This record gives sequence, structure tokens and C-alpha cells, in this order.
Amino acid sequence: MNADAAGARGSLLALLDTLDLAYRETTHEAVYTMAESAALNAALAGCRCKNLLVQNKKGTEHFLVVTTPDARVDLGELGRRLDVGRLSFCPPETMQALLGVAPGAASPFALAADSLGQVKLVMDALLESATHFLFHPMVNTATISIGKQDLLRFLAAIGHPAAFVEIPRRGA
Repeated sequence: MNADAAGARGSLLALLDTLDLAYRETTHEAVYTMAESAALNAALAGCRCKNLLVQNKKGTEHFLVVTTPDARVDLGELGRRLDVGRLSFCPPETMQALLGVAPGAASPFALAADSLGQVKLVMDALLESATHFLFHPMVNTATISIGKQDLLRFLAAIGHPAAFVEIPRRGA
């Protein structure tokens, strides 16, 4: 983990503590895919989530899409539903500029770095019933388990309230 990533993780943990939010953290080898994440067998309670940073064709609208681990998101249909046109994945340099993280480390926690509110959070309605979530804390070498209510409090505190919406899927 480089010094910037370690500093971002430390700042996030300090913010969680300042907000008096309950969480548990474990460290592990770097993971970049949902398959690598599943192989960790982390002893933390919570729903693993796929986190996708996407943008419209002009690069003027950005969304962090949080969905189930096996979801194959239909970005074209999601863009239509969000009324922003076709969506595509953001390049790594955009992810770094907007959220301060590298690919593999995007999560709702990274929205703390988006002080200008350039990224909208879209959470899959299928996750709404989850009681705990598993997310990377600004680095892909650690995972945090956080309860749903504490996550919602965190998101409200950083000005990125959660919106649970039906995420369209590709193919069955």
C-alpha cells in the first residue's frame, strides 16, 4: 500500500470513529475482482458488493453503482433510467481524481473524497434488505463490515445519501 492510500484509509477510519460508527476491519492480500474477493473467506459479517464507477458519454455525470456480487449491469438501460444517456466505465485516472482510489478500491467509503459532490450514489434495491455490508476502506488490501444504519449515517454525514433503485441486468 502506498503512502497516499494508507493516509486515505487512516483518514476514513478517523472519520468513522468521529461519527461514532460501529465497524470491524480485516486486512488481506490485494483483491481486484469479485472472484478474488470471494476467495478471501473473510470472517466478517456482511453482504459483499460490486462497486462500479461509471459516467455518461460526455464525462459530465458520474455514478457509483453498488450492486450484488454477481450482477451483470445493463449500463445502457441504467443510463436511460437515470436520464443521462449511455453509461460506460470511468478510466482509472478519473476514479483517482474523483474518489482518490485506484481500481479495485472503489466503494461508498471513497465518496468521502468527493467533497464537490460530483459522484452520485446508486445502490441496488436488492441490497436494501441487507443488515451489514462489506466494503474496502480506500484500499483493496482491507475490508470493513458496517451495519446498514451506520452506513446510512456515514453517507448522510458526507452529503451522499443512499438511493436504492432497481438496477437493470444484462441477460439472464
